[in-house]
Amino acid sequence: MVDYLKRKDLVLPLIFGIIFSVLFNILPTKYFLAGLLGFLGVIIILYDIRWGLVAAVFILPFLPDMLSLLFMYSLVGVYLFKELFKEHNPLTKSSVDIPIILYVIVMVISTATSITFIGSFRDLALHLGGLSFVFVIANSITNKKDFNIIVTILVFSATLVALYGLYQYVVGVDIEAAWLDVENNPDVKVRVFSFFNNPNILAEYLVMIIPISVSLFWYTKRLDKKIIFLGTTLIMILALVLTLSRGGWIGFAFSALVFILLIEKRLLLSIIPISLGAIYLLPQTILNRILSIGNLADSSNAYRIKMWGITLDIIRDYPMAGVGFGHLPFKQTYETYIRTMPIYHSHNTYLQTAAETGIPGLIVFLFFLFILFKYSINSLNKTEDRYIRILSAGVLSGVAGVLAHGLVENVLYLPKIIMTFWFMIGFILTLIRIKDKQEL
Repeated sequence: MVDYLKRKDLVLPLIFGIIFSVLFNILPTKYFLAGLLGFLGVIIILYDIRWGLVAAVFILPFLPDMLSLLFMYSLVGVYLFKELFKEHNPLTKSSVDIPIILYVIVMVISTATSITFIGSFRDLALHLGGLSFVFVIANSITNKKDFNIIVTILVFSATLVALYGLYQYVVGVDIEAAWLDVENNPDVKVRVFSFFNNPNILAEYLVMIIPISVSLFWYTKRLDKKIIFLGTTLIMILALVLTLSRGGWIGFAFSALVFILLIEKRLLLSIIPISLGAIYLLPQTILNRILSIGNLADSSNAYRIKMWGITLDIIRDYPMAGVGFGHLPFKQTYETYIRTMPIYHSHNTYLQTAAETGIPGLIVFLFFLFILFKYSINSLNKTEDRYIRILSAGVLSGVAGVLAHGLVENVLYLPKIIMTFWFMIGFILTLIRIKDKQEL
C-alpha cells in the first residue's frame, strides 16, 4: 500500500514535468518563462487569493499590459472558482456600488454603439480588468493587517519605479519633440519616464501613490518605519519633479491640499512659507517650467487649447451617445475634423469622457466620483480608527490628485494608469468595508 501511494504521489509531478519539458522545447524562452510564472502564480493565488492581490499591485508597472490584464482576469476567475466550494460568503455591498454599475452600463452601451466596436472593446476590457481587482479586494480583504501589506507593497513597487526614473536622470535619456517646447525651456535636457514611456504618465502614477506613502509615514509611530516611508515619499516626489510634468505638479499640489484638509487643517498655515522657500531653493529650470503653466505662447499649452476646441465640436455633434468608448473611436473621429493634427486623446479627461460617451455618460462619471467622495468622506469622519482615517485620506487624496491632473491629460487612457485608478477605488471600498465590519 505504501509503495502504491508513493507511486501515486509521483504521477502528477511526472505529468507536469513532461508538459513543461515539451513546452520548453517548442516555445521561445521568454514565453516559456512567462507561462511558467503564470502557472506558479495561479497555484499561489489558488492557495490564498491575498497573494494574488499583493502580486497585482507590485508587478503592474513592470509587466507588459496584456499580461497585467490577463492577471487581473485570473484573479476574479480564481476568486469565483473558490467561492463555488463555500456554503455561504455574501458579497460586500456599499453605497458606491450603484454608481459603479451605472458607469459600467455606460461603458458597455457606448462600446456597443461605437463607430469602431473593436477599438472600444480594448478600453472596455481594460476597465473591466481593473474592476476585477476592485471586486476581489473588496470581497477578500477584511482586516487592516492584510490591507496594510498590500498598500505597503504598492508603495515599495512605486519607489522602485521612481528609482529607475532617477537613474534615467543620471545617465540621461532622449526627450521626444512632443514632450517639450524647447524654445521656452532651453535648459531642460531630461524628462524621466521610468517604465511608463512618457513623463506625464509616470507623473499620473506617482500622484496617486505618493499620498499613500505619506499616509503610512503619518500613521506609524515607530521611528524605523517613519524613516522608511519618509524615504519612499521623498524618492517618489523627486522623481515626480524630474518628470517636469506641469499637470502632475498641479495634481500633486491638489492632493496635498486635500490630504491636509482631511487630516490636519492647521498645516494650511505652512503652505505660504513652503511656497516662498521653494522659490529660492528650486532650480531655475523647474521655476521656468512652473511659470510656463499659464503661458499661452507655450507650444504645449497652445496645442491643448486647440485640441479642446475641436473636442467641443465633437461633443456638440455627438451629444447623446458620443463616438464610442475608448480613445480609438475618438482618434478616428477627431481626424475627420482636422487631418494635420493627429492625436490619441484630447488631453482632458472630462472632455474626453463627454466625447466618447456623450453628455449623459459624463454626468454618470461625475455622479460616480461625487458619490465616491461623499460617501467616503462621511465614512471617514465617523470613524474613530486612526489607521482607517489616515489611510482613507491618503487614498482619496491620490484619486483627487489624478483627477485634478485630468484637467490637462486624459488619465484614463493607458492600461497601467487605468488599472492603478481602479486599484485606488478598490482600496477605498475595502477600507469602508473594514470600518463597517469593526462597527458591527
